Amino acid sequence: MMKEIYDEFLKLIDGKRIMKHTEELWHREFGQTSESQRKAAEYVHELMIAEGIPNAELNFFPADGETVYHDCIMPLGWKASTGKLTLLPVAGYGEEVIADYQSHPFSLVKGSVSTPPGGKIVRIVTEQQFLAGHDVKDCLVLLEPFTRVVMGNTLGTVLDRGAIGYITDAIGNRYKYPDAIGWRNAATENNGWHVFAHERDFICFSVSPRTGDVIRCRANAGALIARIESDAQRYVAEIPVATALIPGQREEEILVFGHMFEPLSNDDCHGVCAGIETARIIMQKGTPEFSIRLAFTMELYGYTAYFASRGNFLGNEIVGACNFDVSRCVKDSKVHCLPSSFGSPFYGNYIQEQLINELADAMSFTLKNPRYFDDSAYNDSTIGIGTVWPMGEFDFAHSSIQTMEVIDEATYVKGTAFNAAIVYAAANPKMEYLDQALKISLRHLEVEREKLLTNSYGSDATRFAHGFEYEQRNIESFRCFLDQDSVSAVAQTLRKRYDKRSVGLSKNDPEANEKWRKYASQIVMKRKTTGLPHNLAKLPKEKRCRLPEGIIYGNLSNMLSNMDGKKDLATLLRESEYEYQPVNAKTAEKYIKSLNFLADSGYLEVLKRPEITEEEIVATLQKLGIAEGDTLLVHSSTSNCGYIQGGTATVIRSLQKAVSASGTLLFPTFTQPYIYLGGLNTNWNFRPYDKSDMKQIVTGVIPQTALTEFHALRSAHITHSWAGIGKNAEFCLASHGKYAPPCDLSTSPLGKALEKGAKILHFASPVATTTFIHMIEDVCNVPFLNTAVCQERLPDRGIKTVAIEKHLPGHRDFYCGFQAQECKFFTAARAAGLELRKVSLGLGELCMMDATQLFKIGKRLVEKDFRILLCDNPSCMFCSQYK
Repeated sequence: MMKEIYDEFLKLIDGKRIMKHTEELWHREFGQTSESQRKAAEYVHELMIAEGIPNAELNFFPADGETVYHDCIMPLGWKASTGKLTLLPVAGYGEEVIADYQSHPFSLVKGSVSTPPGGKIVRIVTEQQFLAGHDVKDCLVLLEPFTRVVMGNTLGTVLDRGAIGYITDAIGNRYKYPDAIGWRNAATENNGWHVFAHERDFICFSVSPRTGDVIRCRANAGALIARIESDAQRYVAEIPVATALIPGQREEEILVFGHMFEPLSNDDCHGVCAGIETARIIMQKGTPEFSIRLAFTMELYGYTAYFASRGNFLGNEIVGACNFDVSRCVKDSKVHCLPSSFGSPFYGNYIQEQLINELADAMSFTLKNPRYFDDSAYNDSTIGIGTVWPMGEFDFAHSSIQTMEVIDEATYVKGTAFNAAIVYAAANPKMEYLDQALKISLRHLEVEREKLLTNSYGSDATRFAHGFEYEQRNIESFRCFLDQDSVSAVAQTLRKRYDKRSVGLSKNDPEANEKWRKYASQIVMKRKTTGLPHNLAKLPKEKRCRLPEGIIYGNLSNMLSNMDGKKDLATLLRESEYEYQPVNAKTAEKYIKSLNFLADSGYLEVLKRPEITEEEIVATLQKLGIAEGDTLLVHSSTSNCGYIQGGTATVIRSLQKAVSASGTLLFPTFTQPYIYLGGLNTNWNFRPYDKSDMKQIVTGVIPQTALTEFHALRSAHITHSWAGIGKNAEFCLASHGKYAPPCDLSTSPLGKALEKGAKILHFASPVATTTFIHMIEDVCNVPFLNTAVCQERLPDRGIKTVAIEKHLPGHRDFYCGFQAQECKFFTAARAAGLELRKVSLGLGELCMMDATQLFKIGKRLVEKDFRILLCDNPSCMFCSQYK
C-alpha cells in the first residue's frame, strides 16, 4: 500500500530540478550572515511561488538577542565581510594566511566581532600552554583537536583568562577529512546555540585539521605571532520565516518543515528543496483531505518564534508533521527513522513504520526511539506537534565537506520520495492505516513482552504497562479523522490482546527500592510554561545553567513532555525509559534535582512534594549533638537530602540557630588556580584566583550563599580559603596567609578551629570531604605533600604566579564518596575510638565528628604509618609510588 505511493512519487520527482534548487539555496546561505539568511528566505519564498504553491509568504521575527519565545532567546544578527588570520614571519617561516573569511566563510566563527582598523597583532598559544599557566591576555588559544567548543565552557574559560578567542580545528572524522573546516554555529558561552545580547566580545577562527597541526607544531617550537583582521559586527536584525499553505478539504494541517540557515548542502538546504518538491508533486494528485503547510526558517529558534506566534496546537490545528532535516541524500546511507513522542501522539508513526516494512529490501533503515532533540522539540506536549523524522546518515556533520558533491542525485530522489509518501498518506488518511496500526502496536507489545520474559530489562512489568499506554495513545490519535466508534473498537481489541499477553509477567520492579525513585514517587508537578526550558530565560543570566544533556538530548525532555499534573516523577521516569533509554540511579537523581530546580525557577508547579523545613533541620542538628556556642567546620551537599524549603539560605539560618550568636560557622570556599600540582594542570576549570568571582568556588552552593547573602568573612588563601560567620570567625580566618601551606596547624582556619574545640559537620556530604585530615598530614609532614604553582588575579587585572609549599596533590584512600567511612583510615580511627555520630534528614544523613578526637587519633595512626592514608590499588600511579 505505502510502497505504491512511494513508487509513484519516485517517478514524479525531478532530480535535476531539486539539485539545481538546492545549489541555488546553498550559495545564498553560504555567507552565514543575517543578510545571507534574508536572501535565502527570499529565494525559498520566490521558489514556492514559482512552483505554484499557494499562499506563500514571508514573516519576520526579532533577532535582537533578547526577545523570548517558548524559552528560546532569539539570537543577535551578525554580519562580516573580512575575517583573516595571518601568521607573521618568525624563525625562518614567512608570512602565511591560514584563515580567511573571503576564501571560506567558515574560517571566521559566527558571532565574532571586529578588530581596530588595520587589524591587531596577537600571540597564539596552544591549549597545553594555556592550561600550563601561560599569560594569554590578548592572545588566541589554539585548542586541542578534540576539545569541545559547542555549548560548552570552552569560550567562557578562554575569555575569563583574558584571551581574545580561540582557534579550533575540531571536526567529525578529522582523519578522513583533514582539509575540511568546521562550521561553528553554537560556539557561545551561554546555554544556547547563538550569541545573545550583552555577551562578551570574541574573535575566533576555524581551520582544517591539517592547518591546525601545522600551527600547533610551530607554536610548540617557539613564540608565534599573528595578525587578525575582522570587520564582523553583531546587530539587531530579523529572522525570516518562509511559509506556504496548500488548502485541503479540512482546515487542519499536516506540517512539512526543514530548516534554513545552516550553510551546508545536506544540512539542510536539500531538506528545504525536498519539502518544496514534495508539495509540488502532491498538488498534482488533487486536493488533499488535510491542508499541507510548508514552513522553513532557522532551526529551533526561528521555528519556536513562528509556532509561538500561532498559539497552542493542542486543539489539533496542526495534526502532525514530517521533519525533512537531513533527509536521505548521501549515497549508500541508512535512514534513521524517529517517531513522534509519547507527549504528542501522531498516527504518522504507523505510516512511517509501514513504509519501512514495505521498503526493507530496497533501502536500509533503523527505527529509533522517540526523542525531543533539535526540531523534534515541538513534540513536547505543551506545543503538541507530533513529528516523524526520517533522518539520513552521514559522517561529516557541520564542516566544509558538505558541498553539492556529497549529494547523490539518485539517493536524494529516493529520500525525497520516502518523505513525500509519509506526508501524502498523513494528509490523506484511510481506514487501512488504522488496521495496520493495530498490527504494528501488537507487534511492539509482543517485543516488549519477550524482552521482559528474557530479563532484558530486569523483571519490570511496569515497562509493559507504559508500552501499552504509548501504543493506545498513538492508536487514538486517529480520532482526528476517523469515526470514533471505529477507533474505540480497535483500542478495545488492543486492550483485550494486551491483557492476554501480560499474563505471567513478573510484578517485581528491581529498582523500586532505590531511594531517589522512591522519593520521586512522592512528587507530582505540572508544567507552567509552553515549550521546553531551552535557555532558562526566566532567570537572570548569572543563575542560568546547562540542564542535563542540554535538556533536549536525554530522558529529562521525555519526563517534562509526559508531565500532566497527575503522574508522579517515578512514573514519568519509567515512561521516559520505555520511550528512550534506561536510566541509572545517579542520572535519576540528577533529573529529580533538575526538576526541583525548574520548579523553583518558575517553569513547573509543585502539586505534591516532601519538603524539609527549617524547624526540622534545627531539630536534627540538636539531635546530632550540636549546641549553642559550638564552632562548626561545615562540609555540605544539601541536595542529597531532597528538597529544602528556602534552599541554601534555610540551611545556613538553621545552622546559625543551632549554634546561636555565641557559635561560629566555617565553610570551605576552595578554588582551583593550579598551574602545577603533582603534574601540569589539564583542568578546564582552572582560573587565576579572583576573590570577587564566586563561580570559582568548587565546594558547593552553601559557601557561596554564605558569602553573598550572609556577608561572611573570608580568609585570604588563594586555594583553600574558608568563609566564616559568628563569634570566632575573624579569629579563625585572619592568620590564613594567601600563599601559606593550606592546612598549616598554626595559621589555617582548621588549626584555629581546633583551638576552639570545633566539631566537623557533614551535611549530607560524605566523610571523604574531611579536609581536616590534610592538616594531620601537614603536622606529620607526610612525604607526599608537594609544592603547588598557582596564579592569582591582581587588582589591576594582571596575573601573579606563586608557589605554595606543603600542598595536597594526588590521590587518597578516603577519596571514595559515601564509602569513605569504610576505608583504612576511618576503619582504624573508629576502632581506636573515633565517634561518627549520624542522624537522618530526608534522603540524606548528617554526620558529626569531634575535631580534637579526630586530630589525636588520626595523628597517632599517621605517625605510625602514613600509608594508611593511601590506597592499595597497584595501578594508582600516585599512591603506589610510596609503597
